[in-house]
Amino acid sequence: MAVVQPAANAVVRLLARTRLEPWHVVAGHTLLGFLAAGLVATSHPGNWLAAAVLLQVKTVLDNADGGLARATGRVTEFGRYLDTVCDLAVNVALFAALAARGAALGSAAALVIVTLALSADFGAQKRYEEVRGLRARATPAARGRRDPWYLAVVRRVYLIVLAPQDRAFEAADAALFRLAGGTPWAAATAEQRQRWADLFSTGALVNLGLSTQYLALGVALALGMPYAYVVICWCQLPYLLGVQALRVARYRAAGRP
Repeated sequence: MAVVQPAANAVVRLLARTRLEPWHVVAGHTLLGFLAAGLVATSHPGNWLAAAVLLQVKTVLDNADGGLARATGRVTEFGRYLDTVCDLAVNVALFAALAARGAALGSAAALVIVTLALSADFGAQKRYEEVRGLRARATPAARGRRDPWYLAVVRRVYLIVLAPQDRAFEAADAALFRLAGGTPWAAATAEQRQRWADLFSTGALVNLGLSTQYLALGVALALGMPYAYVVICWCQLPYLLGVQALRVARYRAAGRP
């Protein structure tokens, strides 16, 4: 989010002068997330307000860890996987806490929808950057003959839990592209790919990222209606489907002579 990034940049400038490693920042905002989940599980509105504040602080730090890694030349495979896996763990804890405020099944469904929305966010941004040659270089792999155990653990969690849905989103996006224009993604021209992964559709999906999710949850908590966020999550499913339908319509309209 544009509001969060300036604060995150300020944190990066401050932390770059210290000896803190990026993974320390990840550990810190993960602990804040778990603390917020614990407060959400209580029945005290004052605790909910505190949780709302903690989530916004977590958002700033979550946007700062990657910036710190890039600014100090400490981008690592471990850091990337750790950040992603820890975000998932915090989300699970938050929705488990929200289950105490309403139907547990509804909270579980909301977690699934948000996870899909975050995958769509990641996939849309990746596709947009790739077709324009903006994608950053691959994250450096760990050095040495054998990966450290901690890298192996977070990588395994990522590959089992998150990688399949990212691949599924990419495959679904390619199938939708073929449905829209009749051309397989592999045979598409650069112009066709850029027209498909345009700024409108990418922005519509990227705006469902974690910063937006935590802002919405924070507002619901501040208003004393935690479970309202679960309902907001349900609404994201038709929104996601609507965006995809609109992408197809826009692509077809732009391709007409």
